Amino acid sequence: MAITQKEIVGLKSKSSAYYVWDNDRTRGTGRLGVKVLASGNKNFVFRYFKEGRRLFIQLGRFPTLSLVDARARVQELGLMLKQGLDPKYELAKEAQNREDKRKEDESKGSVEFLFESYVSQMVKDEKRTAPNVLQALEKEVYPFIDKRTKACDVTTGQLVEIIAHMIERGAPTQSNRVRSYLHAAFNYGLSHDNDPAHFLRSDKFGLGFNPVSLIPKQKHAEKVGERYLTFSELYKFIDDIEFDLVGVQASEAMRNLILICFHTGGQRPYEIAACQWEAINWEERTWHVPPEISKNKRSHLIPLTASTLEILKRQQIVAGDSSFIFPHFKKKDAHMRLDSLRTAITRYREDHPEIEHFIPRDFRRTCKTLMGEMGISKALRDRLQNHALNDVSSKHYDRYDYLTEKRQVIELWERKLNQIDVENSNIVNIR
Repeated sequence: MAITQKEIVGLKSKSSAYYVWDNDRTRGTGRLGVKVLASGNKNFVFRYFKEGRRLFIQLGRFPTLSLVDARARVQELGLMLKQGLDPKYELAKEAQNREDKRKEDESKGSVEFLFESYVSQMVKDEKRTAPNVLQALEKEVYPFIDKRTKACDVTTGQLVEIIAHMIERGAPTQSNRVRSYLHAAFNYGLSHDNDPAHFLRSDKFGLGFNPVSLIPKQKHAEKVGERYLTFSELYKFIDDIEFDLVGVQASEAMRNLILICFHTGGQRPYEIAACQWEAINWEERTWHVPPEISKNKRSHLIPLTASTLEILKRQQIVAGDSSFIFPHFKKKDAHMRLDSLRTAITRYREDHPEIEHFIPRDFRRTCKTLMGEMGISKALRDRLQNHALNDVSSKHYDRYDYLTEKRQVIELWERKLNQIDVENSNIVNIR
């Protein structure tokens, strides 16, 4: 017989808990029961069998949960059984989904969500610094601001404190970088909320202004680089890198990378290291840097000299069967890390204290400056080093690769590196 409300009210407690079952004359859909505790409390339960085992699901306490509502819940669970589902598993899955949704909703608009969204956009824009930006933000911000804090609740004062601690520990230059990352991230949040593509979505940051805007940069930490190698310093450095196999602490691959950077007129080390062998056209003597590697996201065609081709042939032996020209020393399917270049130059300076301090970033400045001394026009030097040209003509109309002109420049540069007199050579200029 089906249990009634009156019968449940009349159930008396005993020394131990016991069950009273509702009989609705159905089979295979589980059963509603009332568990009467020794304390006198009465709980609705759902019982069903799975692989010969009795399983119970707690439904709620009577009379907070009415008999009508308990039966309705049992019907839902019984329907799961008819569909071949395990009600206990399905309820656990629903609870987990609700918890995941709750956490997701809580994270929306948070500092963590802002940083991750901003860096995700950097990845879409193929910014290779994206992982370093996220790492720096997490390292510097989270010790002071809980990552679950809503981005709109972050104050300028909190961000000033973060940057102040960085300056206090002797990292003013890095503090400027982190300030720029924060400024860009909050600007992303502002534009995100006002972007019509996101306007109807709920994942907004609610920012009214950028809290970083009022924080000044540490101008004294931003020094424009002045160092470049003179021709005599450059000759010695190249000679040491190429021939001093004992005195220079660098791998053969690293030596080849440094030599190619100079022989190609000061190309960016990352763009050289990240290229694969398919970038080299041996017959046409060119090196193609694709947009996804290039800093300004534009294809770059580099003319190659005989010296560069010879270095590349040596590097083929070092690289083995890797598709990368400069593979990682452990992972052949990845390219060389550029921190190895910094280490190599540091060791070289330590072993050659007579040479004034310089760093890898000075390579491009050295080539740019010395080619200028040779009389090569700035326009051609910019083309050879693939600088971003922002005039309207260059940005929107001029798609000429200037390969012929760049080849003339690189051959003049090559002759100078080989200490051949170029005083009587014709220098090409672009007006």
